[in-house]
Amino acid sequence: MKKLFFSLLVFFAGTTVFCTTWTITNSGFTFSPATLTIINGDDVNFNLDGIHNAIEVSQSTWNANGNTPLAGGFQTSFGGGSVPASQLEVGTHYYVCSPHASSGMKGIIIVQSITDIKNPSEPILSVYPNPSNNSITIKGSSSIIDSRYFIKDQTGRQIFEGKLANEINPIDISHLNTGIYLIQIVGETRQTIKLIKN
Repeated sequence: MKKLFFSLLVFFAGTTVFCTTWTITNSGFTFSPATLTIINGDDVNFNLDGIHNAIEVSQSTWNANGNTPLAGGFQTSFGGGSVPASQLEVGTHYYVCSPHASSGMKGIIIVQSITDIKNPSEPILSVYPNPSNNSITIKGSSSIIDSRYFIKDQTGRQIFEGKLANEINPIDISHLNTGIYLIQIVGETRQTIKLIKN
C-alpha cells in the first residue's frame, strides 16, 4: 500500500510540476506572440488592453478575418483573462479580437501532446540533466541527426536555435535566465520537451 501511495504521489508530482502558464499580450492591434506553441496541460493568460478580447473561431472564420465564435471555444473578456488547459485540447486553436478581427488582429495557439502516443515506435529523445545550470545534452537515435532545435521562453519567443549534428549533442545554456523553456526538435523526429534552467 505504501509503495502504491508513493508511486501515485510521484506520478502526480511529475505531471503537475511541469504545467506552465503562458502569457499573450497585445502590441497595438497585434497579439504577441501571434503564434504560441504549448504542451497539453498548459494554461494561457491573455493580458490585453481594455479594448481587446480574445475569442476562439474556426479556421475558415480566422482566414476570412471574421469574428463568429466557435461553438464550445474559449473566450476572454475585454482586457483579457485566463484560458485553462481544459479548453485547450491538442491541436490548433484559432482566435481573434472580436472588434478588430476585420483589421487582422488574430492569433494561433498550437497545443502539442507531451508524447506521440499515436506512433509508439518513434524514437524517444532525452534531454539531461533537467533541471540544469550551464549545459544540457540532447540524445536520441540517428533519426535526430540534421534536425533543428529551437529553445523558446514562456511567452513563445524564440531564444536560441541550432542543428543536431550527432546522436548525442551537448548544448551550452549558460546564457539563459533562470526559468522554464521549451525545446522543440523539428526534423524526421518531432518532439517538444520542457527544460528547467536553474
